[in-house]
Amino acid sequence: MASNVTPANCLLCKRQLRHVGEDFAGKQIYKCEHCDYVMTPSATAEAASELYDDPEYFDGWGCNMDFDYDRFEPAVHRQVEQYLNLIKQHTRGKTLLDVGTGSGLLPHLARQFGYEVEGTDLSKHVSEVLPDKAGFLVHQGTIEEIQFNRNYDVVTMLHVLEHTTNPLSTVNRAREILNDGGYVLVVVPNYKSVDTRIKGLMSRLKLKRRPYKHLALGHHNYVFSIQSLTTLGRVANLQIVHRGTMQPAWRSSALHRLFERLGMATWCVIVYQKTPPHET
Repeated sequence: MASNVTPANCLLCKRQLRHVGEDFAGKQIYKCEHCDYVMTPSATAEAASELYDDPEYFDGWGCNMDFDYDRFEPAVHRQVEQYLNLIKQHTRGKTLLDVGTGSGLLPHLARQFGYEVEGTDLSKHVSEVLPDKAGFLVHQGTIEEIQFNRNYDVVTMLHVLEHTTNPLSTVNRAREILNDGGYVLVVVPNYKSVDTRIKGLMSRLKLKRRPYKHLALGHHNYVFSIQSLTTLGRVANLQIVHRGTMQPAWRSSALHRLFERLGMATWCVIVYQKTPPHET
């Protein structure tokens, strides 16, 4: 799912991107030194739809394509509970849109805490099967394409933004569908994590048999740092109310917690807020 198109300047700062190299599959890698992220030219919309429309895409990662939550692995439930704790700690309000909902487990569990929930997904399988299974509305398509008939207090993008073709456009659209004072919660892989730093160095030194495989390029179009997410929020005219790095719920050793404090854990997490007009 690669593209041969050379990207333009950085979406955020407009500076020229630096060509870093290519991964083991020939995907080209570009970096913005100022904003601190890497990207690869996006695949076509048709190729992306083909990937996410395959029901077997959801038959893994501890889940199943029948969306039978009782058969999901316990680690998946623990992870979603960790996300729910972030929502409860750093946001307010009760209407929630889960962008790229996938299995729908997050909105399913959020309803138990009184949230009014909806989801979106690129997958036709998800949008057709999940509403009957889980009992909430799922819009099909990107949020830029969907015509929503309401605004929301909370928009979640959990491992979604790295898949988009234009993350600034996606975050701008999320801002449009927020209520004043509403929140966007983003979780993405951390370009500055310990694991990524080590594997990146090994790739540059040609010590990896499949260089840069850890970036999952083609599946991921962008790999962000906290710095780039901070810049993204500023450009989108959103206030930052929380940012940091986090480990998956199943990594809870003292060393993993140290990585969190140092900003080098596996994932970045950032919470944006739409400031009411009279406060801007």
